[in-house]
Amino acid sequence: MSLKEIVEISQKVTDMITQIATASEEQSSTSEQISKNVEAISAVTSETASGTQQVARAAEDLNHLTVNLQELIGQFRLSSGSPKEMQKGGVRSRLGEGKTC
Repeated sequence: MSLKEIVEISQKVTDMITQIATASEEQSSTSEQISKNVEAISAVTSETASGTQQVARAAEDLNHLTVNLQELIGQFRLSSGSPKEMQKGGVRSRLGEGKTC
């Protein structure tokens, strides 16, 4: 093997080492980006879970309000009179007996 061949092989090895180093840096940078993206996904997942809990609480509150409204509506009774009599009489309240229209 001549000195010229050794220098050429040495240059090829140096080029390969440079390529490996560059690829390693790119891989490290990509790994950091992936890590940041996973953290962002985790944050969005957490926010979504929190939002879901808020929606569940709001649905529960709405359910309670619906029950209360049904109880209030249950206190009203329609009179047995004709529609004209109901218009003339208006709404009358009887304590303890609910409301009559």
